[in-house]
Amino acid sequence: MAEETTQTQQPNQNTEEISLPWLMLGVAAIFDLIGIIPILNFFTEILAGLILGLWQKNYAPKTDPILTFFLAKAVDAASLGFLPSNIGIVVYAYLKKKASLKLKIA
Repeated sequence: MAEETTQTQQPNQNTEEISLPWLMLGVAAIFDLIGIIPILNFFTEILAGLILGLWQKNYAPKTDPILTFFLAKAVDAASLGFLPSNIGIVVYAYLKKKASLKLKIA
């Protein structure tokens, strides 16, 4: 009986807190700022897609980096480049990973 009360009083040891990937958020912000320059935009968006895609595949393996990239660029084209699409990719991967961890715990 004593073992049962100590187990119920302790919080779940498997809960893992995920922090926002600040370094990748900074890299994405730099790519979004460089993407404002029209001539460099084509090259930086391809480079950003490669870097963020490789990172996203390792960070949140259940996401599809190619689909995420094309959806972000469609939003980017629809907003005429005013929305930070690369930052959106990082935030989406973070939210997806956090949600998947909560589902594993529940």
